[in-house]
Amino acid sequence: MKQLVFILLSLFVLTPVYAFCPKKPVKINIVTKPGKVIYDHSHSRQEFGRLSHTKVSPNTLGLTATKLDISMDGESYTEGRGARKCTGVSSVTFYIGYDEIKVYIDKKYPKNSCNYRVIKEHEDYHVGVAQQAISFFKPDIEKELKKAVQQLTPEVTYSSERANQVMVRQFTQIKKHLQPLLNHINNKIASKNYEIDTPESYRETTKLCPKW
Repeated sequence: MKQLVFILLSLFVLTPVYAFCPKKPVKINIVTKPGKVIYDHSHSRQEFGRLSHTKVSPNTLGLTATKLDISMDGESYTEGRGARKCTGVSSVTFYIGYDEIKVYIDKKYPKNSCNYRVIKEHEDYHVGVAQQAISFFKPDIEKELKKAVQQLTPEVTYSSERANQVMVRQFTQIKKHLQPLLNHINNKIASKNYEIDTPESYRETTKLCPKW
């Protein structure tokens, strides 16, 4: 009989702690930014590397400079009576895309020339790769975000400092969960760009106009 009383008392103590912080739905929002495309026709190819802060081949006639911007923010809640509170994530907003996409075309070639047209078409392909990637992978991002927030558990907190620590840790957990997918997206973008940046593709491009 004493053993039965002990078990009942244990259940009475543990159950309210579990019920105090039940999981709540987390609102997910994904914001994609296609970026404003800016064509710069005022510099020579020798300046492309300095302008884009990247290593550029001396034979480069055009360059599309992009930087995939990824960030995340959200909201949390802290509620409860007395000193003991319950803290959890209430919403997550994920941002992916570009502020701007800069396309450099060697100023040597006039805008009405065959060379300018061919270079611009080539660079527009790179612009399309960059912009289409964020739309193409949006469902995957949403899917992984849902998985990430499902793994979160609200926690009991006793101070605002502790509540902030909980939020930092949980958002870090979300970012860690998403990182493999983000790496995959960057690799796919690089792979698609390389398809038309091979030596063979450059040779084919230069055949499209009589003089270079």
